[in-house]
Amino acid sequence: MAHRARPMTPPRPARARVPSFREDRWLGRVFFGPRRLMYVGPLAPTDPHAHPTFQVLLSLDAPVRLRDARQQEVECQAAVVPPDAEHAIVEGALTTVLLHVPAEDLVGRRLATLGIGAEAAAWGAAGERLRACGIDRLPVRWAEAEAQTQVLLRELQAEAGVAKPTHPAVKKLLRLLPESLEEDVRLATLAPRVGLSVGRLSHLFSAQVGFPLRPYILWLRLHRAAEHLQQGASLTEAAHAAGFTDSAHLNHAFRRTFGLKP
Repeated sequence: MAHRARPMTPPRPARARVPSFREDRWLGRVFFGPRRLMYVGPLAPTDPHAHPTFQVLLSLDAPVRLRDARQQEVECQAAVVPPDAEHAIVEGALTTVLLHVPAEDLVGRRLATLGIGAEAAAWGAAGERLRACGIDRLPVRWAEAEAQTQVLLRELQAEAGVAKPTHPAVKKLLRLLPESLEEDVRLATLAPRVGLSVGRLSHLFSAQVGFPLRPYILWLRLHRAAEHLQQGASLTEAAHAAGFTDSAHLNHAFRRTFGLKP
């Protein structure tokens, strides 16, 4: 019989937790795929935050406790948090898979048809089918991470509808942006490049991608900074490479998006 995600209950004394010395650090591995990001390892508490991606969470040991913007909580083994939904990890686990899926990609647009709401209970319910997906250990190599990504996305898309088509101007902009982060990326500059007015592009981008252009550009910059950090760059070097003023600017943006320090 299927298990339903349940509202938060007081933690049991025997419940496995991330040890306190890891409460402010994530000590796992990060895998970068084509426009996707996977983190595997300990999941620690975070500040409230939101990001322009679908966040797919699977715990291989203890349940994870999540809190939404209305302070409602859910305890679950798996969850799917939709883009732009404020959330916080209240209690983590030691062995977890966390996958970020861009909302503007084909898979993301298919996941949008599931209609996952901004409430914590909805996130746990959306992740229920992942409990039986067959993943029982964390990946250690890129090929394993990609295989697990495909398993998770296949399970989630099983009940998804057909993705809505993307306007040609939005498609063009999505292609332009990753290579234009060093340039002027204000709406007033971008709109003529895709043949739309500023107002029309702003409305169309938000309607089709699911969030405004500015946080999307911030996400691209953070992704680039994370890549440089993974390659051994210092915070200052990564910040400059991604278009941030300095490491403090990067720290602030990272905490606002992920709820923790880089």
